[in-house]
Amino acid sequence: MELKLPKVQAIDKVEFAVEALHKFIVEGNIEPGTDLPPENEMAKQIGVSKFSMREALRVAQSQGLIEISQGRRTKVADVSIKPAAGLMNLIMRRSKHMLLELTEARQSLECEIVRFAAIRATDKQIEAMAQTLEDLNNHRHDIEYCVDKDIEFHDIMVQATNNRVFGIMLESLAELSRESRLETLRISGIDKPIKEHRAILEAIKARDPENAVICMQKHLQTAESSLKEMAKNLNPGETAAG
Repeated sequence: MELKLPKVQAIDKVEFAVEALHKFIVEGNIEPGTDLPPENEMAKQIGVSKFSMREALRVAQSQGLIEISQGRRTKVADVSIKPAAGLMNLIMRRSKHMLLELTEARQSLECEIVRFAAIRATDKQIEAMAQTLEDLNNHRHDIEYCVDKDIEFHDIMVQATNNRVFGIMLESLAELSRESRLETLRISGIDKPIKEHRAILEAIKARDPENAVICMQKHLQTAESSLKEMAKNLNPGETAAG
């Protein structure tokens, strides 16, 4: 029986070209902003058609790997979480209990974040977190502003861990986290979150990671309770996605 190799389909060539771009940029440690060779030259080097190369560049752009500008050379893009964040947001929005699931996921992640923050936070970061609490207290009737300050408090805490991976993980959930905070503040009001944030901050100032975790758990349990209360009041056909 004669064996015949299958013909390579166009999509295979595109995937091959995308993989080649990944290896060239990532394994070659090519700096963001670096110009890539002209499209024709890349197609020739990789061994694909101009059409396949063009499609591969579009895929790489959607992945946040490169930047394509009309009339300019294609460049290596800055590191960004946006492509992954967009995908995560789409996946989460297909869940009927999106915000509740998000809060459950935050339980593990943010408890570890606050543990490291209690160990590593600088005096300047602690002062910045304290300022967000003062801003919350002074603008308690502006819910959008309060959501911004709530997020800022947690963002500073992430910075205090001195661990970039925590930041990347939370950034991928940023849009949904904002939606969750908006809903919980509408239900719980601002007094309880301020009190809980203050307890978290005091634990961080005291360099007490175990107490910081306990305070964060209570804070996230408040959010979970608020979202469950919201879910009870939804009309038939609605979901806990807000």
